Amino acid sequence: MTINLNFMSLIIVTLLSGWTSMSTADNNSSTNNDLASEVTVEHGYWDNRNLDYISTPWPINQDGLVDIKTMPVLDKAFISTAPVERNDGVTVGKLGIDSGNKSMIVKLAQEISDGLHGDFDSLLITHKGKLVFESYYSRGRLNLTHPQASATKTYTGFALGRAIQLGYLTMADLNKPLISFLKELDSSKFVDGAEKVTLHQALNMRSGIRIINKKGEEFEKYRDQLKGRNLVQAIFEQSDPITSESQRSFSYGNYSTPLVMQVIDAVVPGTAEDFIKNDLLGKMGISTYEWRTGLGGLPAGGWKSSFSSRDMMKFGTLAINKGKWNGEQLIPEAYIAKAISRIVTTDDDVKVFGGGKDVSNQGYGYFWWNGDLKVGDKSYFSTSAQGGSGQFIILVEALELVIVATGSHRGSGGKNLQIAAERILPAFIENVSPTMNVSQNKYPILKGPYLGQKPPGLTPEVFAPDVVTTKYYEFNGVFTPDMKEFYLIRQGGKYEKPKLVVFRQKNNQWYESVISPRAGTPFISPDGKTMHLGRNYKERIGTDWSEKKSLGSPFKDMPIMRLTASAKGTYFFDEFKPDFTGDIRYSRSVNGQYQEPKRLSKKINAGKSFHPFISPDESYLIFDGKRAGGYGGSDLYISYRQYDGSWGEAINLGDKINTEAWEAVASVTPDGKYLFFNRNMGTDKYENVDIFWVDAQIIENLRPN
Repeated sequence: MTINLNFMSLIIVTLLSGWTSMSTADNNSSTNNDLASEVTVEHGYWDNRNLDYISTPWPINQDGLVDIKTMPVLDKAFISTAPVERNDGVTVGKLGIDSGNKSMIVKLAQEISDGLHGDFDSLLITHKGKLVFESYYSRGRLNLTHPQASATKTYTGFALGRAIQLGYLTMADLNKPLISFLKELDSSKFVDGAEKVTLHQALNMRSGIRIINKKGEEFEKYRDQLKGRNLVQAIFEQSDPITSESQRSFSYGNYSTPLVMQVIDAVVPGTAEDFIKNDLLGKMGISTYEWRTGLGGLPAGGWKSSFSSRDMMKFGTLAINKGKWNGEQLIPEAYIAKAISRIVTTDDDVKVFGGGKDVSNQGYGYFWWNGDLKVGDKSYFSTSAQGGSGQFIILVEALELVIVATGSHRGSGGKNLQIAAERILPAFIENVSPTMNVSQNKYPILKGPYLGQKPPGLTPEVFAPDVVTTKYYEFNGVFTPDMKEFYLIRQGGKYEKPKLVVFRQKNNQWYESVISPRAGTPFISPDGKTMHLGRNYKERIGTDWSEKKSLGSPFKDMPIMRLTASAKGTYFFDEFKPDFTGDIRYSRSVNGQYQEPKRLSKKINAGKSFHPFISPDESYLIFDGKRAGGYGGSDLYISYRQYDGSWGEAINLGDKINTEAWEAVASVTPDGKYLFFNRNMGTDKYENVDIFWVDAQIIENLRPN
């Protein structure tokens, strides 16, 4: 769907001026004295029943991409336990009257508004076919579409199901070779096993297609030449051979969604774009949306769509009603049953996105995730559309429940399924109470190593969301060698000025306390005896630290942002220059005296090199900087020590670590298992810097042979 972005920007400015003063709304006159007072908005934007929906009003950056982080935030959340009928095809009801425990859900909503559950843009709940709760926060708006990220995959699967319902395909076709539906292909150039890939396998992410990142980068580079069937040809030429073994393992992505979209385009009359618009979305009363073109020249099968939260609820309602919309069978019931079933159980190393202690048995259907949600002594099967940054459509058929959530913060949605199990499902089950009360405890009890967090895989995750990492500024992040203390810099919220903060483990439980105002970037020496703070340091005294001391000559007058030390005591540090460039230098200790610092070679210092981390054995050096060919304002790089003692060429840590944002200040945990780093999630004022962690195996994966 194409729109005029300049014209839309004018509309945005006009509308936003009237949004930031909205308060909690409830058209139900009953109140609960235990809750914050609810205000009935009798006249105003939110009660406009004939509200016009607007597509993709998100600010656009200089590259023409949605710049979601610059969307103005609401001053106050909008919370309604009696959603308004808006003539958009959504049936409404009243929470606490039609169904559900009103006080439990409103309490959760107020906690979300207070930032106690991460960043939400919206939360909607439908029970037994009626929308009984609707809320918007931060960058969420009732009438604006919201980027969907990978939730788009679910909608692509629905489009295929719609093609089956209309007779362009059959259910039996799902088990036929995918390439049999596509013409103008040269199969003689395909890798072995290309004919093994069926629609069924593509839909449940077991196609067996494996394309290395380098080749994938070439696809993006030559995307204009890979339109239509040329993309399919390239995929089946450049994949590793497809075997029965490769098809047994779940592999998220790997071009499954663009291949399914190619089949849709091939079998339906006209184009896939028109088919989706008229025969799927049009039937559901969805006319305001965006679905951008992806690799191959068709609507992107795996992302790049944007829908309103209410329209997301329509997708969930269509699924829970077994493919029916307003009595009409839009998608075969048999297809829906397959789509939302657990066809495959994901491998143990696949992250349970949105999970927690009450979420288990993650699996996958046809572009739908699923898992068990535990409430008390009973488990409920759930299935969910999921998109990065917190886009969720969660179905719990046993309770006739559909939950929609959106977010715009990297890492948002990290606990959405857990929140559903702990806080939402109990509100719709009789005689069940919620198991966590965040209003009494700022965050749940933390037990076990790494502040009780489930370790990540090879994809970076926010570290300890809502506990360590919040919507404010969290900088650095280092453990002591015994892994019982974790230090970072905090600013924002109750910390008006930056503070050095520590989480300490006592009796297997973690507690937070403030050490001092910020006095440098902390780094703990490998022996645990020294906390380095740039050109200053503190010494360990029992369980505490000494007063700050100067390193003295030759460091005392150097503009050092970060200093790290190897097990030998060699210092590696940056030198910030007035022109905003920087060099990395090192200094060895000889007979107890540190030598004059030396500048590392141009392989390391290429104009802007900062925040070094030296491994304890000095076998590698990680640093950040901006270089040609990088991904964003600052990327993380690694250089390995060569056999002759020199440093190798700096290697970018890749697109799983580096993004268009600012990534910097990396370190590896003393046990060598995890890489920690910072990413700017806010504006160029760096008001929202987050701590991420990832399996340190990535360091070995990049090491040259």
